[in-house]
Amino acid sequence: MDMNRSQNAIMEYYFGKSLSVAAKILFIKRNARLSEYKEYLTDCSEFGNVWRGVTGKLRGEKISIIATGIGPSLVGDCVYALDRPGAVCLYSGTCGGLHTSLEIGDYFIAHRAVCGDGFTLHLGYSPMAITTGDPELIRSLSAALCQMVPRLDEGLSFTTSSIVREADCDFWDVVDKQCRIIEMGAAPFYAAAQATCKRAAAYFWVTDLPTSGKNFFDALSPADIQAKQRNYDSKVLLDLELLVSLEG
Repeated sequence: MDMNRSQNAIMEYYFGKSLSVAAKILFIKRNARLSEYKEYLTDCSEFGNVWRGVTGKLRGEKISIIATGIGPSLVGDCVYALDRPGAVCLYSGTCGGLHTSLEIGDYFIAHRAVCGDGFTLHLGYSPMAITTGDPELIRSLSAALCQMVPRLDEGLSFTTSSIVREADCDFWDVVDKQCRIIEMGAAPFYAAAQATCKRAAAYFWVTDLPTSGKNFFDALSPADIQAKQRNYDSKVLLDLELLVSLEG
């Protein structure tokens, strides 16, 4: 068996032969929302086999949006399979807020992420090692996002592969107390981007507070429900505006 597949062959298998990916790429979680991004673009073309996406223009700039699916392995594999060295990559996701200052609806930029995920082991990282984003790209993201949202935090994230385990007290013994959020994408996103010579930055918005009594099992206040709906509704346009604002 030939195990030495070319990067181009891998990319064609997962993304399709007619793929034309831009130099700026947005990675989102769900296929179902791709059509919402497409509404803002002109000159659109869709692509994908395993991972699906769309390429088009926003205010004359060519960009691509790719749906990774949910979970660290899908995020990491998607980024790793994409043969676009030098591309500017933005990951947009959701997270749980850990720091006491965070509230539901807040935004967070992950400068670094702890490898509590598993996928990063396959790229040479030890458990609980730390991956980092591209410093210049993160500065550009921070400058843009702080002008667009009312509440923004930044710093260290913990990337996990399990949501169910968060319900067990001993789970939190392994989460570094310096981590301000917990999510399922940043560490593999950064590790895969670095391994394939892409520039990466990741940001999230807070959907729950797993250590502060507002997790998936608890009823939210009307204000929290309103904040979540507001962020969900504004996510598509915010993602696109941030992507085109990033300095490549």
